[in-house]
Formats: sequence, structure tokens, C-alpha cells
Amino acid sequence: MKTIDLLRMCRENLFRRKARTFLSVLGVVIGCCSILLMLSIGVGLNASNEAWLSEMGDLTKIDVFAYSENGNTEMKLDEEAVRSFRNTEHVQTVIPKYGTNEQLRFRVVCGNNERYRVDFLNLVGIDPDILSEAGYTVQDGHAPDRMDTALMGQYFEYTLLDSRKPEGRNQIQYYEYLYGESQEEMPDPYQKLVGQKITLQALDEDEKVVYTKELTISGKLEENYSAGYETTEGLVLRADDLQRIVKETNKALGIKQKGSLISSVSVMADDIKNVTAVEDAIHEIGYQTSSMASMRESTEKEMANIQLILGGIGAVSLLVAAIGIINTMIMSVSERTKEIGIMKAIGCYVRDIRKLFLMESAAIGLLGGVIGSVLSFIISCIINLVAAGMNEYTEESQTFFETMFTSPTRTSIIPLWLFLFGMTFSVLIGLIAGFYPANKAVKISALEAMKNE
Repeated sequence: MKTIDLLRMCRENLFRRKARTFLSVLGVVIGCCSILLMLSIGVGLNASNEAWLSEMGDLTKIDVFAYSENGNTEMKLDEEAVRSFRNTEHVQTVIPKYGTNEQLRFRVVCGNNERYRVDFLNLVGIDPDILSEAGYTVQDGHAPDRMDTALMGQYFEYTLLDSRKPEGRNQIQYYEYLYGESQEEMPDPYQKLVGQKITLQALDEDEKVVYTKELTISGKLEENYSAGYETTEGLVLRADDLQRIVKETNKALGIKQKGSLISSVSVMADDIKNVTAVEDAIHEIGYQTSSMASMRESTEKEMANIQLILGGIGAVSLLVAAIGIINTMIMSVSERTKEIGIMKAIGCYVRDIRKLFLMESAAIGLLGGVIGSVLSFIISCIINLVAAGMNEYTEESQTFFETMFTSPTRTSIIPLWLFLFGMTFSVLIGLIAGFYPANKAVKISALEAMKNE
């Protein structure tokens, strides 16, 4: 028989018993919805965890520490170490940060007659070409593109002390406006420093100024905890400038610099998949590392287990649907025994009879899979809408489209592969369920079948 004839017979046989076909398709729809929605919640949990890890820092970033597994502190973070990291396979960028000698104390003064000052200063030096890789974002002004320029942290201006006001009232407590109960709008700082000059002073043990350097604030950084506290209240200088300032301060104090000024080193892998390989290579050199990779791997394993459990729960419903299809097809074979005998008597191939019954069961699976996938998508949207309304952390600026389709914090996410999986799995369930009834049909004797009433 031609395939088109088999398809026509398949359609006629399914619509001959509409109620039975409807119930079988309904079982597949329920099973498909169950497994898709369960897996979609697992995908949503995984996406939320990925978003949470991304907020904590770049997933390709590796922090390197100057000690080995056995606690050996003889390892040094110096220029030689930086070169060895750069030569490591799969390393995209190496970010050394420079600090000041612990023996040195700096402060900043500015304004008329040095009215304003910052007594406790967090100074960091970095190559301006890798600011973005280091997680720095300039929100006002520009990067330090020339000598003796610096970037300040987002709230550095609020650390200024007013020398003309009494102790305790000489500083704007900006964090009370940001995180406290105050409903008032945060006031402007005493001085707006972008584009202005400040004076960096080095002090000796007697609080005497031994060295000064005039700096221009070229821009303001956006606060980023993962990049460093300097983005909040510190000053970020060019690496060359900071090293020169420390050298000249040491000379003024009559002390000798011991070791490297590199305070920390971060290594960026070229791909998140290569983070573990880069960490292993750095361990072989003798350094310890820390990254989000280990946390991400454990989270992925946990999410995979959750998805497996949720998928298993949904698969039970689809298994019940498969039993329904088997029951439907067996009853169909019993009712059509004489028809099968006639088909054999007129020379119909056994394989065509098998194909006919397999087509019918596969059609039930396909129809149920398509309807179940569409219904799952609608239910998924409803779940996300309700969850967004109940979640007090949902951003008010988030649009309806973002809430439904693009937000990484959605409760239920059905990607394209999950749609295809649902329909394919439903068809396979239908074919497997129809295999036994189809074999039963082809084993019926033509003569005995034609005698059957």
C-alpha cells in the first residue's frame, strides 16, 4: 500500500472512535504538560542560579593568592609571576593590582586652604588599558589617560571631612541615605571632584607631611563590590604613577621598598569551560586560586539532580498515558480483527498492517505532544506572571515581555529544545506503546480473522 493510503486509513480509524481517541490524546497531553512544566521549573532554577553567580562576579575570573596548598608563604606575587600567568594556556587577561607599602600613610586634601581632607585612603594602581576587564565602569568623566590622573570611587566625595565643622558633624553619612530609614534625598557632597585637582600627602609617624603630589580626578567609578572596595571609597591611579609615588615617598622617609607592590592578581580565562584547566595550571606553578567555577560546578550538579527528579515525576504521567495508548490500540485490534483478515486476504503486506497501527499510535502521541507543548507554554507564562507579582524583588521597570520571555529570574523557562523534546518524546512514547498491538495485529491468521464476527 502507498503511504498516502496508510495515512488516510489512519485518520479514518482514529476519527471512527472519537471519544476513545480523545481520551488517549488527553492522557498524552497531561503527561507532556507534566514533564515539560517540571523540567521548565528546573531550567528556571538553573538560570536564576547562573544570574546570581554572575552578579557575584565574572565567572571566568580567577583570583590568585601568594601561598601554596601546604601554607607556604614564600610564593610572591611579582612581575615574574604575572608573566608566567600570561604565558598559561587559555588565559585571556592578567590583571595585577598595585597597592602601597603597609608602612606608608597617605591622605588627600582639597578645597580652599585645604578645607577638606580624607584621612584614611585606599590607593590602588592598575593599567588603564584593562579597566573594563577588572570590572571597573566609569560613570562620570573618563579613564586616567595621562600621568598624575586618577579615578575615584562612587562615594569617595562623601568621605571628605570638613575641617571647619566639629567632630561628628563634619562628614555626610551617605550610607544612611542609601541603606538607612531616611526618606530624604541624599545631599550633594562638600566638593564635586570630577575634573578637579586634589593633593595627595604622605605622612610620617609624627603626622608630618613628607611628600605631596597633585592629582587630577579624571572620572568617577561605579560601585562594584566584586571588583574591589576602591570602587566605593578609594582612588584608582595608573600603575606607573602609583609605583613612582611609593618610590618617591620611600625616598623621602629614608626607607627601602621590600618586595613587589602587587597586592593582588586576577586571571581571566578565555572561556568559562577553561576556568578549571587554568586553575590547575596555576596550581602547578605553586599558587592557590579561588573562582566561581567550583561553586558553579556544584550548583550545576545540584540543578541537574533537581531536573532529573522533576523530570521523573513528570515522566510518570507520560507512562500512564502510554498505558492508555496500549489499551486503546489493543481494543482497536480486537474490534478490527475481521478487517485485518480481509486486508491479508487481498494481499496486503504484513509490514503495511504493522505500519498502519504504528502510525495510529504515533499520531496519538504527536497530537498530544503538540497540544501539550502549547498548553505548557501558556501555563508557564501564567506561572511567571503570578510569581513576578508575588516576588517583592521584581524590578518595577521590568516590562511584561521581559517578565514572560527574557528575565533570567523567571520561575519557569521553556527553551526551544524543551519544546522539541516534549513533542519527540510524546511521539516515541506513542510508537513504543503501539509496538505490541501492531505485532499482535500481524500475527492474526487471515482465515480465522475472516470467520470472526
